[in-house]
Amino acid sequence: MYHFATAVLLGLGVFTLVSLVRHLVDTPRALRIFLDLALGLIVTWATDYSMFRGWGVEFRQAWMGSVGTGLVIGGVAAVFHDLMGLVTSFARRQYDEAAEIEARTPRKAA
Repeated sequence: MYHFATAVLLGLGVFTLVSLVRHLVDTPRALRIFLDLALGLIVTWATDYSMFRGWGVEFRQAWMGSVGTGLVIGGVAAVFHDLMGLVTSFARRQYDEAAEIEARTPRKAA
C-alpha cells in the first residue's frame, strides 16, 4: 500500500512540474501527456524506484520495473491534470466566472 501511495505522490510532483512548464510555455495536450510520461520515467530512473519490487513482483530485467513504475507515475500525473480541469470548470460554473470571461471577450460579427 505504501508503494502505491509513493507512486501517487510522485505523480503529484510530476503534475506540479508539468503545470509549471505549461504556465511558462503554451503547450498542446499531447505534449503535456508526453511530458507527464517522460518526467515519470526520469524520476524513477533517477531514484531507481520500482513499486513492483516492493510488492515482490519480479521481471526478467530490473529496468522493466522502473519503466513500468515511471509509466504509472506519468499516468497518475495525467489523471491529476484532468481532475484539476474538472474541479476548475466546476468552480467557474459555480461562481459564474465563465459569464464574466465571456463578457470581457469581444464579440465577433458573423
